[in-house]
Amino acid sequence: MPLNTSQKRSLTAVLMELEEDLLQLEQWLKMDKINMVFRQISNPFSPKQRTQLLELITTVKEQLQTMRDTFGLPIETVDLRWLFSVNLLHFETTLEESSPRRLKSFGKMDDETAETLTHQLNKLIQYLTAIRRIAQLAESKK
Repeated sequence: MPLNTSQKRSLTAVLMELEEDLLQLEQWLKMDKINMVFRQISNPFSPKQRTQLLELITTVKEQLQTMRDTFGLPIETVDLRWLFSVNLLHFETTLEESSPRRLKSFGKMDDETAETLTHQLNKLIQYLTAIRRIAQLAESKK
C-alpha cells in the first residue's frame, strides 16, 4: 500500500532535514577549522577518516534518493529569495523575543544592560530586515 499524502509530507520533512544537516557536515569535514562568532569547530578527523565519512555521507544521500523514488516523495523547488525571507523573519521574531523584558524572567537585569541589549538587538534586526528586503527585490532567474 503506498504512503498517503500526510505520510509522504512527514517522511519528506525528516529526510529533508537530514539532507540539509549532512550538507553542512560535509562542508565542515572539508575544513580543518571553522571559526564562527559563537562556535569554533576543530576537525579532529584524519584524511582517511574524512574520506570514509564523506563516502558514507554520499551513500546516505544515495539512500535518500532511493527512498524518494521508492515512496514517490515530492521534490520541493524553492526560490532562495523565499528561504531568505522565511529564515530571516524567523530570526527577527526570535530576536524580538530575546528582549530584556523577556530575559528578565530569567533574573534581574540592570537598566543600562537592558538599554544596551535593546539597542544592539534592534540594530541586528535592522540588518536582517535590510538583507531580507534586498533578497525580495532580486529578480528571478528564468
